[in-house]
Amino acid sequence: MINVLMIISLVLVAYVFLSYVLPFKASWKVKLGLTVFFLAISQKFSYYYYFGGHMFNPQLSETTLIVWESLFNILLVLVPLLVVKDLLFVLVTVVNKATGSHVPWPLKEAKNRWLLLIFSVAAAISGTHYALTVPTVHRVEITLDRLAPEFDGYRIVQMADLHVGQLLKRPWLEAVIDTANELDADAVVLVGDMIEGTEASLAQEVQAYGRIKSKDGVYGVTGNHEWYHGAAAWVRFFEDSGVTMLENRHHVITRGSAQLVLAGTTDRSAVRYGATGPDLKKALQGAPDAATILLAHQPKGAKTLEGVDLQLSGHTHGGLYALMQPVVAFFNDGFVSGLYQANKTTQLYVSPGTGLWTGMALRVMDPSEITEIVLRSKPEPRK
Repeated sequence: MINVLMIISLVLVAYVFLSYVLPFKASWKVKLGLTVFFLAISQKFSYYYYFGGHMFNPQLSETTLIVWESLFNILLVLVPLLVVKDLLFVLVTVVNKATGSHVPWPLKEAKNRWLLLIFSVAAAISGTHYALTVPTVHRVEITLDRLAPEFDGYRIVQMADLHVGQLLKRPWLEAVIDTANELDADAVVLVGDMIEGTEASLAQEVQAYGRIKSKDGVYGVTGNHEWYHGAAAWVRFFEDSGVTMLENRHHVITRGSAQLVLAGTTDRSAVRYGATGPDLKKALQGAPDAATILLAHQPKGAKTLEGVDLQLSGHTHGGLYALMQPVVAFFNDGFVSGLYQANKTTQLYVSPGTGLWTGMALRVMDPSEITEIVLRSKPEPRK
């Protein structure tokens, strides 16, 4: 894996060199300096692997991680900008030739190329900062056709992708939990990737999960990162902390005679570890015919769901950066952030994430959130 990431990093640097450095109207010393700089900051994962012992969960100081994330994020911001720049250049060239015009290309000027880099550095630093702050609450109302009137106004707090570990630590988690508890929700759901490390190494950092409060309980499912770091131990930990883990099973919430089904499926990555993957049929076995909410870490597969009114997911981190959202959506069945009509009967809400993992700690025009979902029943038709 380290070799793959090194190759990807070198490809990014090669593109930056060809698109940005080489056409730069500057001395060879400036070009050499820029090339060395981009080459150096591209080697974040190599540094994590050789000096931190792990590419995605390096055992390094918080300060070291923040510095590396900020530097690497310069590339993550700059590369999509260069793609847009190159596409616009092709467009301008075609238009000029087709119309006989002479529309000038502003990036011929060295000062304008410096502005691209300055913007990327500023966006990388601020984007890293916002990735590590306690998120605000985002409220969304969702109407479900099968929701009983007794559940109209039912409030669910959704948190996803907290990735508590070496970068986002106990004080951050405690602040997030305090914010969630202040909402006094009917139910709280954790839709995977709650941790970034083994249960043995993070037990003290994640105790705050046991402080989550809600009227009808706290529910969760595993994400791919729980499986990376020993899912069995983490499922036991969360169950012991008062979180009902809905791994291919469901729970029925009642209001009088009215019912609401809360189901969950294990993450798709479980199969790679010899475990049972997501099984919706098993999760809904014996469930009543009522409005059904499914917790599934990854939004993939939502288009083919049957018997589910609303799926709650995470995993995409909202694309990290507005210009990267189309790419992230491409790998997730077209879903990246927000509310979708996945099929005729199923809606999907994809959280942009409450936190971020060490591999991609960036937020540019893509804020993290604690989601407060207010369920609405379908209004009765007028007589």
